[in-house]
Amino acid sequence: MSSDPLTIPPSPHVSATIHIGASSISLLIFHEISPGSVEPIDFLEQSVPIAHDVFSRGKLTRSTVERCVTILTRYKQSIAELAGSPEAPTIRVVATNILSESTNKEIFLNRIHISCGLDVEILDDGEMTRLIYLKTRRRLSDTPSMRSLNTLVVHVGPGNTRAILLQKGRITSYSSYRMGVHRTGENIANNERSNSYRKSVRAQIKGPLDSLVEEFKDADIEHIVLIGYEIQLIRDFIKHHKDKSCSEQALTDLCDKVTTKDDDEIVQTYRVDYQTAEAILPALEINLAIVNAFEARRVHIPESDYEQGLLHDLNITPSLSGEFTKEVIRSAEKIAKKYRVHLPHARQVSKLSLQLFDQLQDLHKLSNHDALLLHIASILHECGGFISNRAHHKHSQYIILNSEIFGLPRADVEMVALITRYHRNSLPKPSHPIYKDLNMQNRMRVSKLASLLRIADALERSHTNRVTELEIRVSRRRLHIYLPRVADAHTERLAMKSKGDLFENIFGLEINLVEDKLS
Repeated sequence: MSSDPLTIPPSPHVSATIHIGASSISLLIFHEISPGSVEPIDFLEQSVPIAHDVFSRGKLTRSTVERCVTILTRYKQSIAELAGSPEAPTIRVVATNILSESTNKEIFLNRIHISCGLDVEILDDGEMTRLIYLKTRRRLSDTPSMRSLNTLVVHVGPGNTRAILLQKGRITSYSSYRMGVHRTGENIANNERSNSYRKSVRAQIKGPLDSLVEEFKDADIEHIVLIGYEIQLIRDFIKHHKDKSCSEQALTDLCDKVTTKDDDEIVQTYRVDYQTAEAILPALEINLAIVNAFEARRVHIPESDYEQGLLHDLNITPSLSGEFTKEVIRSAEKIAKKYRVHLPHARQVSKLSLQLFDQLQDLHKLSNHDALLLHIASILHECGGFISNRAHHKHSQYIILNSEIFGLPRADVEMVALITRYHRNSLPKPSHPIYKDLNMQNRMRVSKLASLLRIADALERSHTNRVTELEIRVSRRRLHIYLPRVADAHTERLAMKSKGDLFENIFGLEINLVEDKLS
Protein backbone atom coordinates (compact mmCIF):
# COMPACT_ATOMS: atom_id res chain seq x y z
CA MET A 1 0.00 0.00 0.00
CA SER A 2 1.49 3.32 -1.01
CA SER A 3 1.90 6.05 1.54
CA ASP A 4 0.05 9.31 1.28
CA PRO A 5 2.72 11.85 0.13
CA LEU A 6 1.25 14.41 2.48
CA THR A 7 2.12 12.26 5.51
CA ILE A 8 5.79 11.76 4.57
CA PRO A 9 7.97 14.06 6.67
CA PRO A 10 10.13 16.41 4.62
CA SER A 11 13.82 15.61 4.32
CA PRO A 12 16.05 17.78 6.49
CA HIS A 13 17.42 20.75 4.61
CA VAL A 14 21.03 20.23 3.54
CA SER A 15 23.44 23.11 4.15
CA ALA A 16 27.18 23.47 3.95
CA THR A 17 29.98 25.61 5.28
CA ILE A 18 33.29 26.05 3.49
CA HIS A 19 36.42 27.45 5.13
CA ILE A 20 39.21 28.76 2.92
CA GLY A 21 41.98 28.44 5.48
CA ALA A 22 45.68 29.19 5.64
CA SER A 23 46.78 25.85 4.20
CA SER A 24 43.59 24.05 3.20
CA ILE A 25 40.00 24.42 2.06
CA SER A 26 37.60 22.40 4.18
CA LEU A 27 33.92 21.57 3.72
CA LEU A 28 31.30 20.45 6.23
CA ILE A 29 27.93 19.29 4.84
CA PHE A 30 25.14 18.92 7.39
CA HIS A 31 21.42 18.55 8.08
CA GLU A 32 19.84 21.24 10.24
CA ILE A 33 17.97 19.38 13.01
CA SER A 34 16.69 22.51 14.75
CA PRO A 35 17.76 26.18 14.94
CA GLY A 36 21.37 26.16 16.16
CA SER A 37 21.60 22.34 16.04
CA VAL A 38 23.13 20.52 13.06
CA GLU A 39 24.09 16.96 12.20
CA PRO A 40 27.23 16.52 10.03
CA ILE A 41 26.89 14.40 6.89
CA ASP A 42 30.32 14.69 5.31
CA PHE A 43 33.66 16.45 5.77
CA LEU A 44 36.23 17.11 3.06
CA GLU A 45 39.59 18.89 3.13
CA GLN A 46 42.09 19.79 0.38
CA SER A 47 45.43 21.57 0.82
CA VAL A 48 46.17 25.01 -0.70
CA PRO A 49 49.22 27.26 -0.07
CA ILE A 50 47.32 30.46 0.76
CA ALA A 51 49.39 31.46 3.80
CA HIS A 52 52.62 30.60 1.99
CA ASP A 53 51.68 32.93 -0.88
CA VAL A 54 50.45 35.79 1.30
CA PHE A 55 53.42 35.88 3.67
CA SER A 56 56.14 35.11 1.12
CA ARG A 57 54.86 37.09 -1.91
CA GLY A 58 52.22 39.41 -0.51
CA LYS A 59 49.62 38.01 -2.91
CA LEU A 60 48.08 34.78 -4.18
CA THR A 61 49.73 33.20 -7.21
CA ARG A 62 47.68 32.36 -10.26
CA SER A 63 48.15 28.64 -9.66
CA THR A 64 46.80 28.96 -6.09
CA VAL A 65 43.76 30.90 -7.31
CA GLU A 66 43.04 28.24 -9.95
CA ARG A 67 43.47 25.43 -7.43
CA CYS A 68 40.94 27.14 -5.16
CA VAL A 69 38.47 27.44 -8.05
CA THR A 70 38.88 23.74 -8.87
CA ILE A 71 38.38 22.64 -5.26
CA LEU A 72 35.34 24.87 -4.71
CA THR A 73 33.74 23.68 -7.96
CA ARG A 74 34.12 20.06 -6.85
CA TYR A 75 32.78 20.89 -3.41
CA LYS A 76 29.64 22.42 -4.95
CA GLN A 77 29.10 19.23 -6.95
CA SER A 78 29.44 17.11 -3.79
CA ILE A 79 26.94 19.33 -1.95
CA ALA A 80 24.43 19.10 -4.81
CA GLU A 81 24.73 15.30 -4.95
CA LEU A 82 24.09 14.95 -1.22
CA ALA A 83 21.25 17.47 -1.23
CA GLY A 84 19.37 15.38 -3.80
CA SER A 85 16.56 17.92 -4.19
CA PRO A 86 15.69 20.79 -6.55
CA GLU A 87 15.92 23.20 -3.61
CA ALA A 88 19.30 24.94 -3.67
CA PRO A 89 21.31 24.13 -0.55
CA THR A 90 22.53 26.99 1.64
CA ILE A 91 26.30 27.40 1.32
CA ARG A 92 28.31 29.76 3.50
CA VAL A 93 31.91 30.40 2.45
CA VAL A 94 34.35 32.07 4.84
CA ALA A 95 38.05 32.76 4.47
CA THR A 96 40.93 33.19 6.87
CA ASN A 97 41.53 36.83 7.80
CA ILE A 98 45.09 36.64 6.46
CA LEU A 99 43.49 36.88 3.01
CA SER A 100 42.84 40.56 3.79
CA GLU A 101 46.64 41.05 3.64
CA SER A 102 46.83 39.84 0.03
CA THR A 103 47.26 42.64 -2.51
CA ASN A 104 45.11 40.76 -5.04
CA LYS A 105 42.34 39.90 -2.58
CA GLU A 106 39.62 41.52 -4.72
CA ILE A 107 40.75 39.66 -7.85
CA PHE A 108 40.54 36.38 -5.93
CA LEU A 109 37.09 37.12 -4.49
CA ASN A 110 35.74 38.17 -7.89
CA ARG A 111 37.21 35.05 -9.53
CA ILE A 112 35.45 32.80 -7.00
CA HIS A 113 32.17 34.68 -7.46
CA ILE A 114 32.22 34.49 -11.26
CA SER A 115 33.56 30.93 -11.62
CA CYS A 116 31.83 29.23 -8.68
CA GLY A 117 28.85 31.47 -7.95
CA LEU A 118 30.01 31.79 -4.34
CA ASP A 119 30.45 34.90 -2.22
CA VAL A 120 33.35 34.72 0.23
CA GLU A 121 33.20 36.36 3.65
CA ILE A 122 36.60 37.16 5.18
CA LEU A 123 36.57 36.41 8.92
CA ASP A 124 37.50 39.50 10.90
CA ASP A 125 38.92 39.74 14.43
CA GLY A 126 35.49 40.00 16.03
CA GLU A 127 34.19 36.83 14.40
CA MET A 128 37.41 34.94 15.18
CA THR A 129 37.14 36.02 18.82
CA ARG A 130 33.57 34.71 18.90
CA LEU A 131 34.65 31.36 17.44
CA ILE A 132 37.44 31.04 19.98
CA TYR A 133 34.94 31.96 22.69
CA LEU A 134 32.71 29.05 21.62
CA LYS A 135 35.67 26.66 21.81
CA THR A 136 36.52 28.10 25.22
CA ARG A 137 32.99 27.52 26.53
CA ARG A 138 33.22 23.85 25.55
CA ARG A 139 36.52 23.56 27.39
CA LEU A 140 34.75 24.78 30.55
CA SER A 141 32.53 21.70 30.46
CA ASP A 142 35.20 19.10 29.69
CA THR A 143 37.98 20.74 31.76
CA PRO A 144 36.44 21.55 35.18
CA SER A 145 39.68 23.07 36.50
CA MET A 146 39.10 26.05 34.18
CA ARG A 147 36.26 27.12 36.45
CA SER A 148 38.53 27.47 39.47
CA LEU A 149 42.01 28.20 38.13
CA ASN A 150 43.24 31.37 36.41
CA THR A 151 43.26 30.06 32.84
CA LEU A 152 44.80 31.57 29.72
CA VAL A 153 43.26 30.23 26.50
CA VAL A 154 45.71 30.80 23.64
CA HIS A 155 44.88 30.42 19.97
CA VAL A 156 47.98 30.52 17.76
CA GLY A 157 46.56 31.06 14.29
CA PRO A 158 48.20 31.42 10.87
CA GLY A 159 48.78 35.17 11.19
CA ASN A 160 47.78 36.21 14.69
CA THR A 161 47.63 34.89 18.23
CA ARG A 162 44.63 35.56 20.45
CA ALA A 163 44.60 35.16 24.21
CA ILE A 164 41.58 35.04 26.51
CA LEU A 165 41.91 35.13 30.30
CA LEU A 166 39.33 33.33 32.42
CA GLN A 167 39.11 33.83 36.16
CA LYS A 168 36.59 31.62 37.99
CA GLY A 169 35.23 30.59 34.61
CA ARG A 170 34.50 34.16 33.49
CA ILE A 171 36.32 36.02 30.72
CA THR A 172 38.08 39.02 32.25
CA SER A 173 40.51 40.03 29.50
CA TYR A 174 41.46 39.25 25.91
CA SER A 175 44.03 40.49 23.39
CA SER A 176 45.31 39.84 19.88
CA TYR A 177 48.93 39.88 18.65
CA ARG A 178 50.63 39.79 15.23
CA MET A 179 52.31 36.48 15.99
CA GLY A 180 51.22 33.54 13.87
CA VAL A 181 52.44 30.18 12.62
CA HIS A 182 52.71 31.04 8.93
CA ARG A 183 53.56 34.71 9.46
CA THR A 184 56.55 33.61 11.52
CA GLY A 185 57.57 30.61 9.40
CA GLU A 186 57.54 32.49 6.09
CA ASN A 187 59.58 35.36 7.55
CA ILE A 188 62.50 33.05 8.29
CA ALA A 189 64.65 32.63 5.19
CA ASN A 190 66.53 29.51 6.35
CA ASN A 191 64.12 26.60 6.11
CA GLU A 192 66.58 24.05 7.48
CA ARG A 193 65.22 22.59 10.70
CA SER A 194 67.82 23.04 13.39
CA ASN A 195 68.33 24.73 16.73
CA SER A 196 69.24 27.91 14.86
CA TYR A 197 65.83 27.79 13.14
CA ARG A 198 64.12 27.53 16.50
CA LYS A 199 66.15 30.49 17.74
CA SER A 200 65.03 32.42 14.66
CA VAL A 201 61.40 31.66 15.51
CA ARG A 202 61.93 33.00 19.04
CA ALA A 203 63.61 36.11 17.64
CA GLN A 204 60.70 36.72 15.24
CA ILE A 205 58.06 36.50 17.97
CA LYS A 206 59.94 38.32 20.75
CA GLY A 207 58.07 41.63 20.43
CA PRO A 208 54.51 40.22 20.33
CA LEU A 209 55.36 37.63 22.98
CA ASP A 210 56.70 40.35 25.30
CA SER A 211 53.43 42.25 24.81
CA LEU A 212 51.38 39.15 25.63
CA VAL A 213 53.38 38.50 28.79
CA GLU A 214 53.10 42.14 29.84
CA GLU A 215 49.33 42.05 29.36
CA PHE A 216 48.81 39.02 31.61
CA LYS A 217 51.84 39.14 33.95
CA ASP A 218 49.75 40.03 37.01
CA ALA A 219 47.06 37.41 36.39
CA ASP A 220 48.88 34.56 38.17
CA ILE A 221 48.29 32.14 35.29
CA GLU A 222 47.84 28.62 36.66
CA HIS A 223 46.49 26.82 33.60
CA ILE A 224 47.06 27.27 29.85
CA VAL A 225 44.76 25.88 27.16
CA LEU A 226 46.33 25.72 23.69
CA ILE A 227 43.98 25.92 20.70
CA GLY A 228 45.04 25.88 17.06
CA TYR A 229 44.98 23.84 13.86
CA GLU A 230 48.52 22.45 14.08
CA ILE A 231 48.80 21.99 17.85
CA GLN A 232 45.50 20.06 17.99
CA LEU A 233 46.46 18.05 14.90
CA ILE A 234 49.56 16.62 16.59
CA ARG A 235 48.13 16.48 20.10
CA ASP A 236 48.23 12.66 20.21
CA PHE A 237 52.00 12.72 19.72
CA ILE A 238 52.52 14.73 22.92
CA LYS A 239 52.80 12.73 26.12
CA HIS A 240 49.83 13.41 28.41
CA HIS A 241 49.07 12.72 32.06
CA LYS A 242 46.04 10.74 33.21
CA ASP A 243 44.10 13.98 33.70
CA LYS A 244 44.67 14.76 29.97
CA SER A 245 47.05 17.65 30.72
CA CYS A 246 50.61 17.72 29.46
CA SER A 247 53.80 19.25 30.75
CA GLU A 248 56.13 21.90 29.42
CA GLN A 249 58.75 19.16 29.09
CA ALA A 250 56.43 17.06 26.90
CA LEU A 251 56.09 19.97 24.47
CA THR A 252 59.85 20.49 24.50
CA ASP A 253 60.46 16.80 23.76
CA LEU A 254 58.19 16.87 20.70
CA CYS A 255 59.86 20.07 19.47
CA ASP A 256 63.23 18.32 19.76
CA LYS A 257 61.96 15.35 17.74
CA VAL A 258 60.41 17.48 14.98
CA THR A 259 63.65 19.46 14.68
CA THR A 260 65.48 16.32 13.53
CA LYS A 261 63.01 15.50 10.71
CA ASP A 262 62.63 16.81 7.17
CA ASP A 263 59.28 17.45 5.50
CA ASP A 264 58.95 13.91 4.12
CA GLU A 265 59.52 12.42 7.56
CA ILE A 266 57.07 14.83 9.18
CA VAL A 267 54.39 13.95 6.61
CA GLN A 268 54.92 10.22 7.20
CA THR A 269 55.32 10.35 11.00
CA TYR A 270 52.51 12.75 11.87
CA ARG A 271 50.16 11.92 8.96
CA VAL A 272 49.85 15.49 7.66
CA ASP A 273 50.11 17.08 4.22
CA TYR A 274 53.17 19.02 3.06
CA GLN A 275 51.54 22.42 3.64
CA THR A 276 50.97 21.52 7.27
CA ALA A 277 54.38 19.85 7.62
CA GLU A 278 56.08 23.22 7.06
CA ALA A 279 53.99 24.78 9.82
CA ILE A 280 54.40 22.12 12.53
CA LEU A 281 57.72 23.32 13.97
CA PRO A 282 56.90 27.07 14.17
CA ALA A 283 53.50 26.16 15.67
CA LEU A 284 55.13 24.01 18.34
CA GLU A 285 57.83 26.57 19.05
CA ILE A 286 55.39 29.48 19.44
CA ASN A 287 53.11 27.49 21.75
CA LEU A 288 56.12 26.30 23.75
CA ALA A 289 57.44 29.86 24.06
CA ILE A 290 54.12 30.97 25.55
CA VAL A 291 54.09 28.06 28.01
CA ASN A 292 57.73 28.82 28.95
CA ALA A 293 56.90 32.46 29.58
CA PHE A 294 54.13 31.76 32.11
CA GLU A 295 55.49 28.58 33.72
CA ALA A 296 51.93 27.30 34.07
CA ARG A 297 51.41 24.23 36.24
CA ARG A 298 48.91 22.70 33.80
CA VAL A 299 48.78 22.71 29.99
CA HIS A 300 45.74 21.36 28.18
CA ILE A 301 45.32 20.73 24.43
CA PRO A 302 41.75 19.85 23.34
CA GLU A 303 41.20 16.46 21.74
CA SER A 304 38.57 17.72 19.31
CA ASP A 305 39.30 18.22 15.61
CA TYR A 306 40.06 21.93 15.14
CA GLU A 307 38.84 22.36 11.56
CA GLN A 308 35.59 20.43 11.91
CA GLY A 309 34.90 22.28 15.16
CA LEU A 310 35.45 25.61 13.39
CA LEU A 311 33.05 24.73 10.58
CA HIS A 312 30.44 23.61 13.11
CA ASP A 313 30.76 26.80 15.18
CA LEU A 314 30.35 29.01 12.12
CA ASN A 315 26.73 27.84 12.05
CA ILE A 316 26.01 28.92 15.62
CA THR A 317 24.64 32.44 15.68
CA PRO A 318 25.61 34.81 18.52
CA SER A 319 22.09 34.67 19.99
CA LEU A 320 22.37 30.87 20.30
CA SER A 321 25.78 30.75 21.95
CA GLY A 322 24.81 30.81 25.60
CA GLU A 323 26.74 33.36 27.62
CA PHE A 324 28.05 35.17 24.54
CA THR A 325 25.74 38.18 24.87
CA LYS A 326 26.75 38.67 28.51
CA GLU A 327 30.42 38.65 27.53
CA VAL A 328 29.80 41.30 24.84
CA ILE A 329 28.02 43.51 27.38
CA ARG A 330 30.82 43.04 29.94
CA SER A 331 33.32 44.08 27.27
CA ALA A 332 31.34 47.24 26.50
CA GLU A 333 31.12 48.13 30.20
CA LYS A 334 34.90 47.69 30.53
CA ILE A 335 35.36 50.20 27.70
CA ALA A 336 32.84 52.52 29.37
CA LYS A 337 34.76 52.37 32.66
CA LYS A 338 38.03 53.03 30.84
CA TYR A 339 36.59 56.26 29.42
CA ARG A 340 34.94 57.28 32.72
CA VAL A 341 31.34 56.91 31.61
CA HIS A 342 28.77 57.41 34.37
CA LEU A 343 27.64 53.77 34.38
CA PRO A 344 24.39 54.18 36.39
CA HIS A 345 23.18 56.60 33.71
CA ALA A 346 24.41 54.38 30.86
CA ARG A 347 22.71 51.31 32.33
CA GLN A 348 19.47 53.18 32.85
CA VAL A 349 19.48 54.44 29.27
CA SER A 350 20.15 50.83 28.17
CA LYS A 351 17.20 49.60 30.24
CA LEU A 352 14.84 52.19 28.76
CA SER A 353 16.15 51.61 25.22
CA LEU A 354 15.45 47.90 25.47
CA GLN A 355 11.96 48.50 26.91
CA LEU A 356 11.22 50.71 23.91
CA PHE A 357 12.70 48.10 21.57
CA ASP A 358 10.59 45.28 23.02
CA GLN A 359 7.32 47.19 23.15
CA LEU A 360 7.71 48.62 19.63
CA GLN A 361 8.71 45.34 17.97
CA ASP A 362 5.71 45.36 15.64
CA LEU A 363 6.66 48.86 14.52
CA HIS A 364 10.41 48.61 13.89
CA LYS A 365 10.59 44.85 13.01
CA LEU A 366 14.26 44.55 14.02
CA SER A 367 16.06 41.43 15.26
CA ASN A 368 17.42 40.25 18.61
CA HIS A 369 20.91 40.99 17.31
CA ASP A 370 19.85 44.59 16.67
CA ALA A 371 18.69 44.72 20.30
CA LEU A 372 22.21 43.72 21.36
CA LEU A 373 23.73 46.51 19.24
CA LEU A 374 21.31 49.00 20.81
CA HIS A 375 22.28 47.77 24.27
CA ILE A 376 26.00 48.24 23.54
CA ALA A 377 25.44 51.68 21.98
CA SER A 378 23.45 52.75 25.04
CA ILE A 379 26.29 51.76 27.36
CA LEU A 380 28.87 53.63 25.29
CA HIS A 381 26.91 56.64 24.06
CA GLU A 382 28.69 59.09 26.37
CA CYS A 383 32.24 57.67 26.24
CA GLY A 384 33.28 60.60 24.01
CA GLY A 385 33.01 62.89 27.04
CA PHE A 386 36.43 61.52 28.00
CA ILE A 387 37.86 63.63 25.16
CA SER A 388 35.50 66.60 25.41
CA ASN A 389 31.90 67.26 26.37
CA ARG A 390 31.61 69.44 23.31
CA ALA A 391 30.51 67.28 20.35
CA HIS A 392 30.95 64.22 22.56
CA HIS A 393 28.72 62.19 20.23
CA LYS A 394 31.40 62.48 17.51
CA HIS A 395 34.14 61.61 19.99
CA SER A 396 32.09 58.58 21.09
CA GLN A 397 31.99 57.42 17.49
CA TYR A 398 35.77 57.82 17.21
CA ILE A 399 36.48 55.89 20.42
CA ILE A 400 34.18 53.01 19.47
CA LEU A 401 35.64 52.75 15.96
CA ASN A 402 39.08 52.43 17.53
CA SER A 403 38.07 49.92 20.22
CA GLU A 404 37.57 46.17 20.08
CA ILE A 405 34.23 45.09 21.52
CA PHE A 406 34.52 41.45 22.46
CA GLY A 407 33.11 39.14 19.80
CA LEU A 408 31.61 41.83 17.55
CA PRO A 409 32.73 41.79 13.91
CA ARG A 410 33.90 45.06 12.39
CA ALA A 411 30.55 45.71 10.67
CA ASP A 412 28.76 45.55 14.02
CA VAL A 413 31.30 47.84 15.70
CA GLU A 414 30.69 50.39 12.94
CA MET A 415 26.93 50.08 13.48
CA VAL A 416 27.34 50.71 17.22
CA ALA A 417 29.59 53.71 16.51
CA LEU A 418 26.98 55.22 14.17
CA ILE A 419 24.12 54.66 16.61
CA THR A 420 26.05 56.57 19.29
CA ARG A 421 27.01 59.23 16.74
CA TYR A 422 23.33 60.03 16.24
CA HIS A 423 22.17 59.87 19.86
CA ARG A 424 22.14 63.68 19.91
CA ASN A 425 22.32 66.75 17.62
CA SER A 426 22.30 66.21 13.85
CA LEU A 427 20.38 63.42 12.18
CA PRO A 428 21.96 60.93 9.76
CA LYS A 429 22.96 62.44 6.42
CA PRO A 430 24.02 60.66 3.21
CA SER A 431 27.27 62.68 3.25
CA HIS A 432 28.41 61.43 6.67
CA PRO A 433 31.49 59.11 6.65
CA ILE A 434 30.75 55.37 7.11
CA TYR A 435 26.99 56.02 7.03
CA LYS A 436 27.22 56.96 3.35
CA ASP A 437 28.79 53.56 2.56
CA LEU A 438 25.89 51.58 4.06
CA ASN A 439 23.15 50.09 1.93
CA MET A 440 19.58 51.30 2.42
CA GLN A 441 18.66 48.46 4.78
CA ASN A 442 21.57 49.15 7.16
CA ARG A 443 21.00 52.92 7.01
CA MET A 444 17.45 52.29 8.18
CA ARG A 445 18.70 49.97 10.97
CA VAL A 446 21.01 52.71 12.22
CA SER A 447 18.26 55.32 12.09
CA LYS A 448 15.69 53.15 13.88
CA LEU A 449 18.08 52.15 16.66
CA ALA A 450 19.45 55.69 17.07
CA SER A 451 15.88 57.01 17.31
CA LEU A 452 15.16 54.65 20.23
CA LEU A 453 18.41 55.63 21.93
CA ARG A 454 17.53 59.33 21.60
CA ILE A 455 14.14 58.78 23.25
CA ALA A 456 15.68 56.75 26.09
CA ASP A 457 18.37 59.38 26.63
CA ALA A 458 15.72 62.12 26.80
CA LEU A 459 13.78 60.13 29.39
CA GLU A 460 16.95 59.88 31.50
CA ARG A 461 17.83 63.54 31.00
CA SER A 462 17.97 64.22 34.74
CA HIS A 463 20.51 61.38 35.36
CA THR A 464 18.47 60.45 38.45
CA ASN A 465 16.71 57.25 37.29
CA ARG A 466 13.33 59.02 37.65
CA VAL A 467 11.84 57.05 34.78
CA THR A 468 12.20 53.33 35.47
CA GLU A 469 9.30 51.83 33.53
CA LEU A 470 7.48 52.58 30.30
CA GLU A 471 4.07 51.69 28.95
CA ILE A 472 3.63 52.24 25.23
CA ARG A 473 0.45 52.78 23.26
CA VAL A 474 0.39 53.66 19.57
CA SER A 475 -2.57 55.56 18.14
CA ARG A 476 -3.08 56.68 14.58
CA ARG A 477 -0.69 59.63 14.73
CA ARG A 478 0.95 59.43 18.15
CA LEU A 479 3.28 57.35 20.26
CA HIS A 480 1.99 57.65 23.80
CA ILE A 481 4.64 56.91 26.46
CA TYR A 482 3.09 56.45 29.91
CA LEU A 483 5.47 57.07 32.81
CA PRO A 484 4.38 55.19 35.96
CA ARG A 485 5.21 56.98 39.24
CA VAL A 486 6.30 60.17 37.42
CA ALA A 487 4.01 63.06 38.32
CA ASP A 488 5.80 65.79 36.38
CA ALA A 489 7.64 65.05 33.11
CA HIS A 490 8.51 68.68 32.33
CA THR A 491 12.29 67.97 32.14
CA GLU A 492 11.83 64.93 29.94
CA ARG A 493 9.35 66.74 27.69
CA LEU A 494 11.84 69.55 27.07
CA ALA A 495 14.56 67.01 26.20
CA MET A 496 12.20 65.15 23.87
CA LYS A 497 11.73 68.27 21.76
CA SER A 498 15.32 67.98 20.53
CA LYS A 499 15.63 64.19 20.66
CA GLY A 500 12.30 62.88 19.42
CA ASP A 501 12.69 64.24 15.88
CA LEU A 502 14.46 61.21 14.38
CA PHE A 503 11.74 58.82 15.59
CA GLU A 504 9.00 61.14 14.37
CA ASN A 505 10.65 61.48 10.96
CA ILE A 506 11.02 57.71 10.50
CA PHE A 507 7.74 56.44 11.88
CA GLY A 508 5.52 59.47 11.39
CA LEU A 509 4.37 59.42 14.99
CA GLU A 510 4.40 62.40 17.34
CA ILE A 511 5.76 61.52 20.80
CA ASN A 512 3.41 62.23 23.68
CA LEU A 513 4.61 61.81 27.29
CA VAL A 514 1.88 60.98 29.77
CA GLU A 515 2.47 61.51 33.50
CA ASP A 516 1.07 59.29 36.23
CA LYS A 517 -1.79 61.37 37.67
CA LEU A 518 -1.94 59.12 40.75
CA SER A 519 1.62 59.95 41.83
